[in-house]
Amino acid sequence: MRLDETAWAVQSLLGWQLGQRTLFDGIAKLAPGAAARLDAGVEIAAAVPEDDTPVSLGEAVDRAAALLRTSLSALLDEHPDAVLQLTGGMDSRVLLSAIPPSRRRGLRAMTLGLPGNGDVDIAVRLAQQYGLRHEVHGLADLDAVTPDQAWEACRAAAVQLDGMSDPVALAALGFGERSFEQGVRISGLGGEVARGFYYVGRVDARPVTERQAAQLAAWRMFANESVEEGLLDEEFAAWARDTAISEVVAALRGEDWFRATDSLYLRQRMQRWAGATDTAVAYRRIVVNPMLDHDFIGLAQRLDPRDKANSRFLASLQVRLDPELGEIPLEGRLPPVAYARPKRRQAAAKAALTGRKFARKAVQRLRRANRAPAGGGILSDRVVEHWRSHPELLERASQARFVRPEWIEAVVAGRVDPRPSSVAFLTNVIVASAPSP
Repeated sequence: MRLDETAWAVQSLLGWQLGQRTLFDGIAKLAPGAAARLDAGVEIAAAVPEDDTPVSLGEAVDRAAALLRTSLSALLDEHPDAVLQLTGGMDSRVLLSAIPPSRRRGLRAMTLGLPGNGDVDIAVRLAQQYGLRHEVHGLADLDAVTPDQAWEACRAAAVQLDGMSDPVALAALGFGERSFEQGVRISGLGGEVARGFYYVGRVDARPVTERQAAQLAAWRMFANESVEEGLLDEEFAAWARDTAISEVVAALRGEDWFRATDSLYLRQRMQRWAGATDTAVAYRRIVVNPMLDHDFIGLAQRLDPRDKANSRFLASLQVRLDPELGEIPLEGRLPPVAYARPKRRQAAAKAALTGRKFARKAVQRLRRANRAPAGGGILSDRVVEHWRSHPELLERASQARFVRPEWIEAVVAGRVDPRPSSVAFLTNVIVASAPSP
C-alpha cells in the first residue's frame, strides 16, 4: 500500500469530516532506500547508510559523466529501439550528450509539441544536427474530443493515479501519446534534484525558518494546484491551508535551508509527481530515468549547494560530456556553457531571465490564478460539459462536507466555469467517493 500525498489528503478530508484527524495513525512511508516484504506479516529491511562525504564539483562532474555514459550505453545495448524524450531543456540534452556521437545517428527521439512552447524548434535542430529519427506530435486533436470522451479519460486517469495527482494533466498527455509508439523511453526526470530547483537568492548556509517554509509552499508548491475560492468550505479551506504549510515546515526541519529544500524535492515532490505519473503509465511503456540512479542522486546530494545553484553542476556536466552541445542555447535561456563558466557580461542576461520568472509568478499570485497543464483548459471545459449533462456526478462531490453545495449548483447551472485545477480536484473526489462495484 502506498501512503503518499493523496492518502494524506484523504486522511485529512475524512478526519475533518469525522472529527478525528488520526485515522491513519501508525501508517507511514518507508524510509529512503528501505524495502518491505509482505508475507504473513510485514518485514522491513533498513536502508544501507548513505555516503555523506562532501564531493567537489570537479569530482562530481567526472563521476557523473562516467556513470551516465556507462548507463546510456548499456541501455542502448539492451534496448536499441529506446526513444529519447527530447525537449529544449537541459536534462534531456545532458542525456543526449552522454550517448556517444557514433550512436546518435538513427537514435529514436520524440517531442510532444505543446502550444506556445519553444521546445520543438530546439529539439528539431538537435535532431537534424545529429541525425536522430525524430517524431513530433501535438495536442491538436483535443479539439475533436467529446465531453463523454473527456470525462472517461479523466476518470480513468484518476483511477490510474489512485487520486494522487492531476488526472486532467495525465489525460491530456494521454491524448498526445496516442500518436507515439510506446516502448522503452529515456527520460530526463531527476535533473531537477541536481540543480537546486527551489533555490532563490544568495546561496549560503542559513537555518530553516517557518516564514521561509510558508513562503516556499505558497509561491512554489501549491500555486498551480490550488482550487478556486468558493469551492471549499471556508473553515476547512483555512484548516487545510494551515495543515499543508505545517507539513512543509515539518519536512524541512533538521537541515540548513538549501539542503533541506533539496531533500524536500527528492523525498516528497519527486515521489508525488514523477513517481505517481510514471507508475500510472508503467503498464504502457517502460520509463528509464538515468538521473534518478542511486549513485547520481548520491553525488548531487553530497555537492555543496553553491555548486548546484544556477544549474552550475548540470551545465558543467553537459560541457564535459559534449562541449558542442553546450554551446547551443536552451529553450528561453542561455546556452549551458554560460552557466558552467559564468562571465560577468552574462550576469545581466541571467538576472533578466530570473526577473521575468519572478514577475510571472508574482502576477499569478496577485491574480490568484494558476497555470493549467498543457491541453488542460480544453479538456476540463469538456469535462464540465459532461457534468452539466450528468449532474448526478457532481452530486457525489456536493455530499462531501468540505465542498460547498452552492458552488456545485452554480457550476451545474452554468454560472461558474471551474478552472482546470478545480476540475482535477473534483474528478478525484468523484472517483474516490464512487460506490464499489
